[in-house]
Amino acid sequence: MVDILHGSKAAEQHRRHPRRREKPNLGTFLRRFTGVDEKILASVPQERSRYTSLGGIVVSTALIAGTSLLGALTLLSQASPLYLLPVAVLWGLIIANIDRFLITSLTGDSAGWSRWGNLLIRLALAVVIGVFIAEPLTLKIFQERLDRQIMVERGQVISLTESRYKQCNPLKGPAPEGVDCADFILDGGDQATAVEDNMTERQSVLKAAEDRLAADMKEKEKLKGRSDRECYGIKVLGQTTGVFGDGPECKVRKNEFDTFVANHDIPWQQTEVARLRAELGSLAADRASAETKRAAVFSKKIAERVEEKKRAYTDIGLLDRWEALGTVAGQSGMVNFAHWLLRIIFVLLDCMPIISKMLNGKTEYDRLLTQELRAGSACHEAELNFTTRQRTGEYEIRLREEERRLKAERGRIDRDQRVDEASRDDEIDRLARTFMSSMPTHR
Repeated sequence: MVDILHGSKAAEQHRRHPRRREKPNLGTFLRRFTGVDEKILASVPQERSRYTSLGGIVVSTALIAGTSLLGALTLLSQASPLYLLPVAVLWGLIIANIDRFLITSLTGDSAGWSRWGNLLIRLALAVVIGVFIAEPLTLKIFQERLDRQIMVERGQVISLTESRYKQCNPLKGPAPEGVDCADFILDGGDQATAVEDNMTERQSVLKAAEDRLAADMKEKEKLKGRSDRECYGIKVLGQTTGVFGDGPECKVRKNEFDTFVANHDIPWQQTEVARLRAELGSLAADRASAETKRAAVFSKKIAERVEEKKRAYTDIGLLDRWEALGTVAGQSGMVNFAHWLLRIIFVLLDCMPIISKMLNGKTEYDRLLTQELRAGSACHEAELNFTTRQRTGEYEIRLREEERRLKAERGRIDRDQRVDEASRDDEIDRLARTFMSSMPTHR
């Protein structure tokens, strides 16, 4: 005969003749993490070992979760693990409480699609928690390999940065085309640039002066030759007459030569070209000095920017290792296999409480717990009905009493009203008699 509260006659006898309360032990401690009711479990002591093992799985999962978070915190912070231990313990308790909720939510004798739907939802939650637990532990296990990969990648970035600064800030001339120098231009080379621009301008002036001087000297030599040939009687077809002496044509040629020499001051031009060449020599020395200074300034600034980049890469964060894990896993099939193997193991460990509960199926404890819940619900409903009827009865009695009081009050008011009316009638009669007696008698 099954008892409605605890499931069996043995439970009834246990309540009538309770044994001495057992002292808390490790099994009781572990079963607390499953949310089991020890009073109900006392009716089926054969299932204690099952729920003790289930509690051990929950505690193991919590310990793994705490260890995982502690590893993640040590990757994020340089603080001593002793200061981070309370946070890890708190996280382990949170995971244990979540697993406890997942287990207790599967108790009872519900069946069909409802039970499997609840199972799938809780299993998905367990998988998410398992992944969250697995990743920090995986990063901790591969920390050394990941740190080497990160340092290699950062070294490449630093070298590329230094090379780009040098490309975008050449010692001579502008930056090369086709190179993105938007964020790599340095200041400090203005003096050298100004000197170089001045030299370019002076070189253009000097070249024009040299070209003009060469053209004038060539024209001078040409006119001088024509004048000498004409005056010395040298016959050139189409150019000279071939007549010796200071004739008309000789005078014309001499006049052309003298006019050209008077209009083109070649000695002054030679002096000007020499002065421009001297200025260019001085500017070349200034440019060399300015370029030396610019090279020193650029070298110093490039070294400072590279040092800033190195300082920015001093610490290695959790996300850095996470990205490096993807890179290393893509490069090494063995690392990728180990990564997925660890992830699957940790996910399965976190799912073990739910899987274990489902593997156990419907236990006698679940049946008793369902009866306990139904009995409690029935008792609560009966108590609620009793309380409702009691309260409504009290209100009915008070209503009857109030109606009786109102009826008596109305009767009293009616009596008082009749007495008042009789008193008024007597007073009217008395006043009438007094009035009649006061009037004179007519014969």
